[in-house]
Amino acid sequence: MARTPKIAPLLQTDRLRLRPFRASDLKAMHALYGDAENLRYWGMDPSGSVENTRKMMRWHIAAAPRQYTIWAVEEKKSKRIVGMINYFRRDMRERRVEVGWLILPAMQGKGYMTEAGRALLRYLIDTLKVHRVEALIRPENKPSAALAKRLGFRLEGGPLRDRWLVGGQWHDVMIYGLIAGEER
Repeated sequence: MARTPKIAPLLQTDRLRLRPFRASDLKAMHALYGDAENLRYWGMDPSGSVENTRKMMRWHIAAAPRQYTIWAVEEKKSKRIVGMINYFRRDMRERRVEVGWLILPAMQGKGYMTEAGRALLRYLIDTLKVHRVEALIRPENKPSAALAKRLGFRLEGGPLRDRWLVGGQWHDVMIYGLIAGEER
């Protein structure tokens, strides 16, 4: 696998900048992570306070690209954060990672996550030489499943029963996979 940079690189598309998080992103991130409805399919509980979001931000800022990286998805024109995208559980021997994404409700349906997802896949496959990318998606999360398919992922299995514990309840997930060369 290719050498991993010590900090997350800046990735750019026509409309977006995927950049490392900064402490000044707290308000935007709380809007993203504090919205229980927006996180209804996510693998973690919503942030109940700005202080909880601040703790999460420390983890975002301290990302260790060898294992995981979390980018703020920023609209170039307005410099407004519209979401986040990440890779995690990186297995360097098997050249495999998991990915995830989250977007503010007001920004959904504009193609931002498709654009960000393509940029992330290009980076993972072309730069980090990842061979396999996985996304775990709850069966009822139709928009995320549709995005995965637009990016070239295939539904490979599931439901993986009781995979995520969120809000004291167990949730099933489906597994989507993409092999280098299949991305769109």
